Amino acid sequence: MRGAELLGTLDRSNDESRSVGTRFLLFPQVPHLANYGTPETVWISTPPGRLRPGPEDHRIYVRDPLLDKEPYEYPYLPPFVGEVFPSAEPAYDGHFDRISLNSRQFLAAHAFGAVSRVLDIWESYLGRPITWYFAETYERLEIIPWVDWNNAQSGYGYLELGVDRAPDGRNYPYALNFDTIAHEVGHAILFSLFGVPANGLKTGDFASFHEASADITSLLSFLHFDSGLDRLLRHSNGNLLVLNELNRIAELIGDRQIRLASNSRRMSEVSDEIHDRSRPFTGAVFDTIVDTYHANLVSDGLADERLLDIDIRDIDEAAMHRISDFTALAFRARPFLFKSALTRARDDVALTLARTWSSLEADDLTFENAAMAVAEAGGRIAPALGTKFEENFRWREIS
Repeated sequence: MRGAELLGTLDRSNDESRSVGTRFLLFPQVPHLANYGTPETVWISTPPGRLRPGPEDHRIYVRDPLLDKEPYEYPYLPPFVGEVFPSAEPAYDGHFDRISLNSRQFLAAHAFGAVSRVLDIWESYLGRPITWYFAETYERLEIIPWVDWNNAQSGYGYLELGVDRAPDGRNYPYALNFDTIAHEVGHAILFSLFGVPANGLKTGDFASFHEASADITSLLSFLHFDSGLDRLLRHSNGNLLVLNELNRIAELIGDRQIRLASNSRRMSEVSDEIHDRSRPFTGAVFDTIVDTYHANLVSDGLADERLLDIDIRDIDEAAMHRISDFTALAFRARPFLFKSALTRARDDVALTLARTWSSLEADDLTFENAAMAVAEAGGRIAPALGTKFEENFRWREIS
């Protein structure tokens, strides 16, 4: 190939790269978790030409305060106008995947990339852009990637990320915890889709439904990491019922997590505390993901039909051994087909939820109404999916 032709090919390749988005490095799980210390390269939809140092684009911007900042609390809200650390800068090609992992700027880039990734995922399922619920006041979401505070919160126009404090005094920033970020962005997405009840957040099941749906947003968003899918399936030998990265929501230091998606709680067994009350709905959706995954395995000839007869909410040791026997040998022989079965289950459940969330009304939101809407939306995707949702919600005493 002659020099001019080669140069033209490279120019076209560069144009194509710019059109598909911008590269960031993201940790699928917290980097102190075993085997998750290497980030994955992901693309966000905003092209390099629309990204500025910070990072910032048309929907999100980062401000990293130079001095300690108190968490936002009404009436103190964005924008932050104090001194800030130097911005995260793109490389010469406009991408943000060459920033040192040990730098302050990487916290900013990781938080921005994670928020963008979650938005891209759920806008894809919705089939349209998400307009922030605070758009009348703020055009963009402000991210504060470091607050000296053992918590994280999303609020009206902002996302603030504190730190997980270890017993030895070390701090692990939530800006590197994809689960936590996805959960908080999930709240913002839900508010943007069906608003706030006229009588406030404590109306009926609203707050607990929000917590359950934000947990599910995080769980399903994690399943879009290619390396995360591979490690999840390899660690579990294809058996998602063992304690793993998927059902441990927001992995923290040591063996702690904020909540478990795989639980056997029914509505009659939970308290009125909003997080506890959210567990049966989260569990029903998690059950449906696993049920759909199992049905895909069986229909693809990768698992014994007896797998469909096991009640995944009441697994004893003998049943767990049977499931492991059903899946382990087949998984080792055909890991990529297991991955395909899981991604299909992920997409069917996520698409069901996205369609449901768009149809809900904040003032009339109860777990029972939401469960009916989910089952109906699932049935339009596949009759068996709607039936499975209905069965799992009924077992949880939701409908």
